[in-house]
Amino acid sequence: MKKTVVVVDDKPLILRSIVQTVDWNRLNCTVVGQAADGIEGKRVILDKQPDILITDIKMPGLSGLDLAECMHRTLPRSKTILITGYQEFEFAKQAVRLGVCDIVVKPVRNDELQRVIGLAVRELDDAQSELSQRLPSLRSQFVTELIGGSAPQEHALTEKASALGLIWNRCVVLIVRSKRTPAAVQGADSLSIYPKLHGDLTEMAQDAAERRDFEIVDSYRYDDLVLACLFPKPLPPRELKMKLQSFCHDFIERVRQKHGLMICIAVSPDYRRLQELREAYAEASALMDASFFRTEEPVLFPEPAEPVGENGRFSILRDLEQFNQMLEQATSDEIVGHLNQILEHIRAYSEGNILVAKGLLSDVCLATARYYYRVTGDEFSLDRSIDEVLADVYRLQDIRQAYEHLAAFIRNVKDKLEGGEKEYSLVVKKSIDYINGHFAENISLTGVADRFGLSPSYLSRLLRTETGINFVDLVAKARIEAAKRLLRDPRHKVNEVGEKVGYKEYSYFYQVFKKIEGMSPKEYKNRSKDSY
Repeated sequence: MKKTVVVVDDKPLILRSIVQTVDWNRLNCTVVGQAADGIEGKRVILDKQPDILITDIKMPGLSGLDLAECMHRTLPRSKTILITGYQEFEFAKQAVRLGVCDIVVKPVRNDELQRVIGLAVRELDDAQSELSQRLPSLRSQFVTELIGGSAPQEHALTEKASALGLIWNRCVVLIVRSKRTPAAVQGADSLSIYPKLHGDLTEMAQDAAERRDFEIVDSYRYDDLVLACLFPKPLPPRELKMKLQSFCHDFIERVRQKHGLMICIAVSPDYRRLQELREAYAEASALMDASFFRTEEPVLFPEPAEPVGENGRFSILRDLEQFNQMLEQATSDEIVGHLNQILEHIRAYSEGNILVAKGLLSDVCLATARYYYRVTGDEFSLDRSIDEVLADVYRLQDIRQAYEHLAAFIRNVKDKLEGGEKEYSLVVKKSIDYINGHFAENISLTGVADRFGLSPSYLSRLLRTETGINFVDLVAKARIEAAKRLLRDPRHKVNEVGEKVGYKEYSYFYQVFKKIEGMSPKEYKNRSKDSY
């Protein structure tokens, strides 16, 4: 693309010579305007917005320095070439400050002028090339700042958006989030669209948007891919929504086919001003939270809120109290059969607030864990610590997943209490309970046998017969299970955990842990860290 040039000089002969004798085609330039004084020159500059200004320094009305300042202020990426008979040092310093790229001293030689113009063209090309490479990241940064609430003043925002080539009549924010399968709740899969896919997903989104005559600018916020959709022309609301629906379903299918990833998209209302991207993001974010309850909808558009009756709002405490009673009296099948009613009331009570919903789901899980502790007096054989129970609830993605997770947790607890696991004799059960409660102490076979009035050899044979392992291994198993819970907690250091579970020497703890788990305590901790 040719560079545009404006020439200003109050000497008609010099003006005509520059315009007519320079080989503009060879320089990839075209003269779009000329003027014989500074006042007219400024008008032409503002009208034509050239890439290059060639101007005499001393002219009536406004000087070449005045015009250079105008170019520097209104067209900061342009180039100004001054023609002067003055060579004072102070002038050179001022010219550099005003962004003048070069100075040609009179009398003007054609070859020298063409050399200087050629340099200016190359600098413009290099700057344009650099800008083209940086433009996507600059646009993303700009949109990220707007979403975060760092909007500049109206004039500055419009100027910056124009410099980034952004054109819009309406803008909409989309939040894209991955959808996991229920099996991933206990595992290492992240809720986020993985950062390594960000570029590929953005490219797919931009292609899908281009086919529908609007533009996408991407951002990455709180582990979500955020897309600002800019529509250059006014559209009726129905047509705008149809374009967005078509885009979203196309994008979802592309991501599924290429990456095997299921995604959900929340769509904000449309806004006129880029300053309102923050409000648009907030609305899309609230809508995405509602996806916890709208499990079958991959694309979420704003909907009028349905009023919730008083019974839905105030029955939740009664439901939780009833759940506590069922834990005591009902079978696991009966409790699980009642879960849908509890979850429906949680949905109604929370009114779309995912934090409230997950708080109530956490209360259901904690009630189940407390019930197990009341019956057994042993919190360590529950398989998961309270921190892990709460973390599991936090990672739940929708209400269907919540049902499956709660059902499995309740069945696990009830099975443990109702004989779903292997039955032991009363003496063995009491011995195992004692080991689980005192493993961190200097526990011994003789001490446990004395506690129950048995000989050490008889208790040893009894434990091996019913459990299949000896006393030492039972203690090691209890200690290592407790160590694993501590290692999964980032607050505990590896070299402290062994002592907390009863091993005085780290080297011995290391040997036992690696024998049972097949990896070192440090490797286990690092792997657990990666899974969260």
